[in-house]
Amino acid sequence: MRKTSDPKFQQPHFAEYLNAASKLDAYAREHFGKRVIHLAVRWLLDQPGVGIALWGARRPEQLAAIKEVAGWSLTKEDFTAVDAILRDSIRDPVGPEFMAPPDRQTRRVA
Repeated sequence: MRKTSDPKFQQPHFAEYLNAASKLDAYAREHFGKRVIHLAVRWLLDQPGVGIALWGARRPEQLAAIKEVAGWSLTKEDFTAVDAILRDSIRDPVGPEFMAPPDRQTRRVA
């Protein structure tokens, strides 16, 4: 799907998303001594109403990063900085609507 139909993996979107991830990684390293993966999960967990984040892993070593998410939180300023990085890096964000099923025409029976 990534290679054929997911617009996030097509240019120019792909380059913009990679640029944003690089800038977020730099922010995470500078402010928290963490990586972008830790920042992303922390960002999710610090959202109002979120109590859990599911972590998909295929191999045990992929779970090692979980311990880096505990014991710290994002401030209002951090959320503002993340929003600014995303806004400045991604000109035309791709939403989940590309995965919606195609419209079906309703057939009327007279």
